[in-house]
Amino acid sequence: MSAPAPSAPATPAQARSEDVLSAKTDLCLSNALVKAGTGLAVGIVASAVLFRRRPWPVFLGLGFGFGQGYSDCERVFNPAAVPGFKIQGVKEASPFQLSSPFASVVSPSQTSAVPPSPAPPAPSASSSPASSAASHISDKVSHIVHDAKSKASDVAAAAQQKASEVREVIGDKVDRAEKKAEGKVDALKGDKKWV
Repeated sequence: MSAPAPSAPATPAQARSEDVLSAKTDLCLSNALVKAGTGLAVGIVASAVLFRRRPWPVFLGLGFGFGQGYSDCERVFNPAAVPGFKIQGVKEASPFQLSSPFASVVSPSQTSAVPPSPAPPAPSASSSPASSAASHISDKVSHIVHDAKSKASDVAAAAQQKASEVREVIGDKVDRAEKKAEGKVDALKGDKKWV
């Protein structure tokens, strides 16, 4: 007797794209119908029990059900749009990754698919053009911050001076109004005979 010939390793059968699309569409439609039916039932019960048979709870429940079905369909057709979803095995670089070694800022959406960029080399003892540019920018920023602080203190002092002037004017007007009111009260007391 001879041994059976070894067969080729079985490869998993790949599904056709039409089959995948039809399966996703069927799932979406059935899910939307179930959720819309549930929302309709909850709306009918709420309308009958709580809201004296008004029609708006029925439509509200139906709308909530269709909304949930639609959002589930979005998740089925585009799972990468779901927050926290990570596609495994992606090693290619993002076209949005910056090529400069000094630009290490990557948006949160790129962190899942892009491997971390290598750390920039340590600065050497000699002054490089990048470090001189960074120190120049740092000096400019500190100068701008100092100017902004001085302008802010000038504006604050001017505002305090204006506030004190306004307080004096209001105080003078209040004093004049009090004297005028007292004069009118005295005039009324003199005209009337108080018993």
